[in-house]
Amino acid sequence: MESVFIAIFFAYLLILIEGFLPGGIFGFAGGVCLLIATYYAHLEFGGLKIPFLVFVLGSLGGLLIVILEFKWLAKSKFGKSIFLSSSSNGVSNKVMPGLEIVGAEGKTLTDHKPEGIVLLNKKKYDAYSEDGHLHADKKVIVVGVDDFRIKVKEITK
Repeated sequence: MESVFIAIFFAYLLILIEGFLPGGIFGFAGGVCLLIATYYAHLEFGGLKIPFLVFVLGSLGGLLIVILEFKWLAKSKFGKSIFLSSSSNGVSNKVMPGLEIVGAEGKTLTDHKPEGIVLLNKKKYDAYSEDGHLHADKKVIVVGVDDFRIKVKEITK
């Protein structure tokens, strides 16, 4: 009987730790401990009723721990320091120009190896040089647009 309670205790402890260190490993180990408790209940009492009750009630107890942990923890002083308390509404990338920029001329602000920064229409853009290595202050022309960068080639006269 003690082995069943010890396995359930460790299951609950691991499930509680999962709330602080997410990743699934501790929660999975807690589930394994519940299965071990079910196995020990089968060895001690035989049949299927008692082991089934141990598993179901143990699982409900683990679920209750998770619910209480996040309800209480989110409102506690410690919980407020580890959980997000606000959100921001913004964009991470500036809007890239469309195909209308193809054919525009500009100059490189940095060396391209093969990526660098170009100045086009008084705006800075991340660009990829199809010529490979380009030095700074070279005149370039836009030959294409990717998802996150502009493709350029050196203008040779």
